[in-house]
Amino acid sequence: MGSIRRLVATTAVVATSILAIGSAGALAVFPDFTGCPTANPAVTACLDIQSTAGSLTIKSTTVPIGTSFALRGGLIPNANGGVGPATFVAPTNGSGVFSKPIKVPGGILGLEFWIPGNEITATAQLAGSASQIKVDPAELFVRVPVKLKLDNPILGSNCYIGTNTTPVWLNMTVGTTSPPLPNRPISGHAAEISFDAEGHVLFIGNVNVDNAFSVPGATGCGIGLGLVNALVNAKLGLPSAAGNNTMIMQNNVGLGAG
Repeated sequence: MGSIRRLVATTAVVATSILAIGSAGALAVFPDFTGCPTANPAVTACLDIQSTAGSLTIKSTTVPIGTSFALRGGLIPNANGGVGPATFVAPTNGSGVFSKPIKVPGGILGLEFWIPGNEITATAQLAGSASQIKVDPAELFVRVPVKLKLDNPILGSNCYIGTNTTPVWLNMTVGTTSPPLPNRPISGHAAEISFDAEGHVLFIGNVNVDNAFSVPGATGCGIGLGLVNALVNAKLGLPSAAGNNTMIMQNNVGLGAG
């Protein structure tokens, strides 16, 4: 990994002739550098992380991630010679977090068969400012605050798990975690470096993990009045303390010069 880290750190610092052009759509093609904020002269690299599979487990409820999540924007290299976490800059076309709704198994009543009004979908959103996102392209590490928007006719349009002030903090690593009990350490996987025809730096098939995060209780569920917060909390076992939750995300990472 030493040579890989040096190469990626160099890529993040030195602008080369790599093209930073992507097509529209958050999860359409890879790598996709749409909206990379290259007008900012401090941005020297464009980042695209796209999920390909994985899951989010909150206590006993597991939600498949699939291709629902992407993180895209620009990077300003660490002042320490480009070594260490870079500053993330949101793209011109969004917050940096791009997500599609995913179905929560069992719906609001905890039943696996369909009942009108029972199905819940969850959509990940950035909680707070893009400036809170930390990315280390050399270590393939991402720290991002998220909130989950739950959608269902009964829940209304303002039902969230996590808020801008109390987000779910994900520290996604390809290394080994150090969670509190009852969770045990788990390890991710760093893919080998490769290049596409345009010279973009690619890591195909990373596995980033975190099982040391906590999940707060639901807010605003029930026509925006919080009338069924307790029902959502009972369904998912919220709030859920650190050591009871796990995020595993298989993903592809692309880097291009800004």
